[in-house]
Amino acid sequence: MIATAHDPADIPAGFAAILARSGEMGRLIAGFDWNETPLGPIAGWPQSRLTAIGIALASSIPTAAIWGPQGILIYNAAYAAFSGDRHPAILGQKLVDSWPEAAVFNAQVIATVLGGEPLAYRDQAMLLAHRGVPEQHWLDLDYTPVADESGRPAGIMATVIDSSARMRDRQEREAAIAAARESEARFRNVADHAPIIMWVTRADGHCVYVNRAWTVQTGLPIEQGLDFQWLKAIFPDHRATLEAAFRDASERREAFNLEFRMLHHDGGYRWSMVTAIPRIDEDGTYLGMVGSVFDIDERRRAEETLRDVNAELERRVAEALSERKLFADIIDSTGTMVQVLGFDHHYLAINRAAADDFERIFGIRPQIGQNKSDAMARRPDILAIMRGYWTRVLAGEDFSVIQALDDMDGTRRHYELRFSPLVSTDGTPLGAYQFATDVSERLAQQERLADMEAQLRQSQKMEAVGQLTGGIAHDFNNLLQVVVGNLEMLDRFLPIDEHPRAKRAAINAMTGAKRAATLTQRLLAFSRRQPLAPQSVDTVRLVDGLSDLLTRTLGEQVSLAVEATPDLWTVEADPNQLESAILNLAVNARDAMPHGGTLSIRMRNATLDGLATMAAGPVPYPTDPGDYVAIDVSDTGIGMDRATLGRVFEPFFTTKEVGKGTGLGLSMVYGFAKQSGGQVHIDSHPGRGTCVTLFLPRHHGEAAPIVEAPAATRPTRGSETILVVEDDADVRAYSTEALRELGYDVLEADDGASALALLDAPEACRIALLFSDVVLPGGMTGADLASAARSLHPQLKVLFTTGYARDVIVHGGRLDAGVALITKPFDFADLAARIRAMLDE
Repeated sequence: MIATAHDPADIPAGFAAILARSGEMGRLIAGFDWNETPLGPIAGWPQSRLTAIGIALASSIPTAAIWGPQGILIYNAAYAAFSGDRHPAILGQKLVDSWPEAAVFNAQVIATVLGGEPLAYRDQAMLLAHRGVPEQHWLDLDYTPVADESGRPAGIMATVIDSSARMRDRQEREAAIAAARESEARFRNVADHAPIIMWVTRADGHCVYVNRAWTVQTGLPIEQGLDFQWLKAIFPDHRATLEAAFRDASERREAFNLEFRMLHHDGGYRWSMVTAIPRIDEDGTYLGMVGSVFDIDERRRAEETLRDVNAELERRVAEALSERKLFADIIDSTGTMVQVLGFDHHYLAINRAAADDFERIFGIRPQIGQNKSDAMARRPDILAIMRGYWTRVLAGEDFSVIQALDDMDGTRRHYELRFSPLVSTDGTPLGAYQFATDVSERLAQQERLADMEAQLRQSQKMEAVGQLTGGIAHDFNNLLQVVVGNLEMLDRFLPIDEHPRAKRAAINAMTGAKRAATLTQRLLAFSRRQPLAPQSVDTVRLVDGLSDLLTRTLGEQVSLAVEATPDLWTVEADPNQLESAILNLAVNARDAMPHGGTLSIRMRNATLDGLATMAAGPVPYPTDPGDYVAIDVSDTGIGMDRATLGRVFEPFFTTKEVGKGTGLGLSMVYGFAKQSGGQVHIDSHPGRGTCVTLFLPRHHGEAAPIVEAPAATRPTRGSETILVVEDDADVRAYSTEALRELGYDVLEADDGASALALLDAPEACRIALLFSDVVLPGGMTGADLASAARSLHPQLKVLFTTGYARDVIVHGGRLDAGVALITKPFDFADLAARIRAMLDE
């Protein structure tokens, strides 16, 4: 059943059957409203029209029935396909309107054919908007008149065959033939003047032409280039390959090219390349080959060189890549922290050390491409600092800074940050990079070095003071000896009840002289030039023995607390100097507590490893590892700041008011500790008091018993002969007068040589004691004199006296074994007691 726009009964049965067999076009024709066209309804169509349309629908080629002077278009499926996107809109429409680009042509066709004249066109060129795009078409068109029942032409039977493909093939073939002819003409024109070999063959492959370049390149005559003679000029190893390629291309009538070696006029073979194409006549007949031969020897050599260069380049690239990877591995494994930022503040690169350190500081690990501000967001304080640095370097500044940064756990470290702009090899700015080095240890070492330098300066300064002290001590003590001795003599000789003012003056002068002597002794102690007589000392018993004196010295406002650990070791020290050191520390502590407080003396065992240093204030000095007894003398006084601590051991430095301190107390303690093989440490803070710790070396053995001073029962006078050797005339005068006052027979000498003369005299056997200064003129010391004297008189007693012993009888700060010494200035009672004790031994 066909869907129609008409009552099916209105379509003749025979035509309805034709429409039914015609598929889509049959349905379109049956369903079209022909009442709107000049043709009217199908029921009224004449048989001639129905027959013409049936013939068109049955045709397999594009066929159309064009009816009436209006040229109403009715066509078959093939014509619909040819019409493209115009179908089905053109069904039932005027032919002229359906193909507007051919309107004039079609109007002429309708007028001519309806006039009874058929038309036929072959390869009719038309520019048709076929399928919406204007294209050049060539068509075979046939138009035949169709008569109606009256015998007059009422319609046109038109067939359309698209011959465009055939025409295009023909055009291309004609163009190729024309090009070949033109090429051959040009070839023939230039061939004989070309610098390359050019040749032409027949269809059977025989060479019929070769230009004169053949002779120039090969040195062979033209005749030897014709037919197949040219093969003799080919390198033997390449001849068979070239001939096979040539014959195959000729048979296939295809172009070919090949590289080979050909004879050169110099007798050698050079690389050449043949290129050939088939020759085609106008009618397409194969005529043979035409070709040329190029000398490519230089190119081949260049290619070989290029291959070598490429191989070398590839090797260098591989090495460069390997070196780059090695460099990257080195950068990534180095301890120096490296970061690279672009102008957008995103990380371009960051090595492992930098990432690890970043994670320690910020708690996250930075990533390539991450924005710096996002990575540092957890530490805005650091971000602000680093943003300033990166802004400077991205602006082109090259600089370095030392920056302190705190880790997440609060540990502070110092970094040396080096910022530099990053540019490409052509100078284009790319960003910036930062090298960071942890310099915390280096700065600590610099600080330690500064402390060591300060220690050295302090040591040199103290050494200079010590040398100055030692230099003047001898002469100064000689002067004091004269002053003290004569003042004491004056005091003894003045009657008690007479001249009281002179008596007081003598006493006051003696007090001043003794203070001067004490000052000198403290200077010698500070400079470690005071002769010590160390022995094992029980510090607990020593401090207990000082407790009464300390209590009186401290006064009522200061309380004394003494503490000692059980099993306290004994120390090796000069007990008299140790007492003096403790007293000095106690007096300083008392003066630091003007409103009262507590003085604590704590004694304990201590083992030092030798790595730690003790400080004279802030200036450290090392000590030997071993066992020590530490004596802590601490107060609750005003304390000291760091600047004061740095100077506390300087001689004559004092924080006390003028007249209330010499500034030598702590200097004496410092010198005593170092001369004894120990050290001193001070810990003090303003408002929190001071603790001075005196470290003295442990004595391995039992403590020496404390010998109580014997009562003065034995006589201090005598009658023995004493030889006094003293270069200072005033000191010698006092010594001899004092000894004579004590009843002794006295011989005098001013140097070692004169003393030896007296000792070598016949009556020298009566000399019981040699009383000699240590420092003598003439190149002989007191020790030298004593040695020579004992070689003459082995039983001779020797007592030395000196204001400064230098290194004559004192070594390592200690008196030599078996040496008896009385230091200047000595008084009458000390001299009498010491001389008597020596003679009574």
